[in-house]
Amino acid sequence: MTSAKGLEAKASAEFKEIALLSGIRKVVIDRSAYDGVIEVDVENPKALLSFLTDFVRSEPFRVRYILRVIPVDKVVDTKAAEIVKAVKELSTSIGPGETFRITIESRDSPYTDKQLIDALADVVDRKVSLDSPDKIVLLEIFGEYAGVSVISPHDIVSIQKLKRAT
Repeated sequence: MTSAKGLEAKASAEFKEIALLSGIRKVVIDRSAYDGVIEVDVENPKALLSFLTDFVRSEPFRVRYILRVIPVDKVVDTKAAEIVKAVKELSTSIGPGETFRITIESRDSPYTDKQLIDALADVVDRKVSLDSPDKIVLLEIFGEYAGVSVISPHDIVSIQKLKRAT
């Protein structure tokens, strides 16, 4: 989850309140070493993302501090071999007729985006679509660890975009 710099505590409290409203009781929230980035571990994250999306659409002014919520399928050490292995495992969820895009958000990465894209594109045997992919291979690098996800574009919840659409 992301928030504006300095508003991490308020975003965390807001997220916890929304999780409780959704019926989810197990919520672990940790502030990361990076400004505006909050690590969240919840039971049934897909149900919570769906609830959050509906909640923002119905009550857009009640969500003030959360900016984006991005699901992470797997956390690995920031080593090229570990990242490639995780992407290879997760990419099985990209169907034979589906397209994909690689998106990298890095903070303190030992690799360039080009190095990572070249390594990852080799292990995903599907057609690429930069404009409207069916799935996104998302890599979030935070120094020594990386979050890897293979998700649909609508799984990334941008609160501002939802509010604008309301």
